[in-house]
Amino acid sequence: MTINENIDITVQQTETASYIDNLVNQGKIAQKELEKQSDEDIDNVLHHLAKIFSTHCREWAEKELAVTRIGNADDKEHKLALVVNQVFKGLYGTKTYGRLGGTQRLIEYASPVGLIFAVVPLTNPIPNSLFKIMLSIKTRNAIIFSYPGKTGKLADEFIDLVQQVLTEHGLPVSLVQVCTPPSHDKTHMLMQHPGVDMILATGGRNLVHAAYSSGKPAFGVGPGNVPVYISRSAHIQKAAANIVNGKIYDNGIVCGSESNLIVHPASKNDLISALEANGAAILTSSEVEQAIQTLFNPETQYVSRENIGVCAASLAAKANISRAYPIKLLVIPAEMGRHDFLSNEKMAPVLTLYTADEENGISLAYSLICNEGAGHTAVIHSEDPDEIHQFSTVMPAGRILVNTSATQGMLGETTELPVSFMQGSGTFGHNHSTDPIIWKHLVNIKRVAYGLH
Repeated sequence: MTINENIDITVQQTETASYIDNLVNQGKIAQKELEKQSDEDIDNVLHHLAKIFSTHCREWAEKELAVTRIGNADDKEHKLALVVNQVFKGLYGTKTYGRLGGTQRLIEYASPVGLIFAVVPLTNPIPNSLFKIMLSIKTRNAIIFSYPGKTGKLADEFIDLVQQVLTEHGLPVSLVQVCTPPSHDKTHMLMQHPGVDMILATGGRNLVHAAYSSGKPAFGVGPGNVPVYISRSAHIQKAAANIVNGKIYDNGIVCGSESNLIVHPASKNDLISALEANGAAILTSSEVEQAIQTLFNPETQYVSRENIGVCAASLAAKANISRAYPIKLLVIPAEMGRHDFLSNEKMAPVLTLYTADEENGISLAYSLICNEGAGHTAVIHSEDPDEIHQFSTVMPAGRILVNTSATQGMLGETTELPVSFMQGSGTFGHNHSTDPIIWKHLVNIKRVAYGLH
């Protein structure tokens, strides 16, 4: 490397550091301004954001799909609707600052954490970032985003619209900023910057590991790999419908969607029939080999990048698989010790199907989630309370869902879990909380305790 090249690199690094410092400084200043706003003012901003995006949910879904080329517009529209409806309603009117409540002698107060750095995934950049924006504004925090490179123009358009809303309410646009163009160096610098108070990281293993290694308070969401145990007592038709609906949602890219089915031998044929009735294709042995060769990357042993988030009908056509009915889902019969990579996370409408009796079914589910996705989500379809208790006791998952789809249940749509686009995985997944991330995770709770005597 020449002296001039060294100088160029040094200049570039200096310019990048200056750019990051400016983002952080502007964010810190803006956060102090937001802290002065009344609860009513904050709610008015949230209402404006919810209204402007709810009016154009479909448009944003189609824009996101055009850029990311994974998933489908209907479910992307549904995700955004969850944010502008359920998430907004949960925040509107909720006390998140100052005195929250308590007793005469123990009172809780909330303060903002300050400046948040958030990394957004390619799987749902618009709903994910709007979710984080609503939480951060409601809790009087400023936020800086890093988006996937290919979403650059979409992210700029989205952030511009959010900043227009802030301006209309007399708030500084630096409350919501985007680091552009994104790079690994900038992400690392923001994670390490002394002015950043918290990190929200959604993405792959390396990204989440970097967030946790930064020395900052961090919430990270990595891969999911949901095991689904279908017991002998399960309502098979209902279970099959839930499984198919969960896994085909946004063409299988939700990290908390079904991944590995485990069924009792006595229920296997009934489950297969019910899955087929819901549009699933159970692959023959020769079709399994075709699917492996066509849909999986032989080096990574994961679904190939070009097949991620592609509908099952297109995947089936690629693998020369056909049925007399429209194919919504591909199900690969599997057994431990053969093609074990099939048990990994599959970000496509593709599932594996294992067979195990009562003694081994729960232990197999345990092994599968420990292999990948520990701490995220597990599902049991059963009408036996003792079996549900046993499953819940041993399963290392932050969300254990009973008789519902993994995707919709995990998101909080078909369960009483709070609607969240970040799911903690606890120490099972090298995280410090199994909570679905909500506004309470973005404030410092102070406890005012009076002496008893």
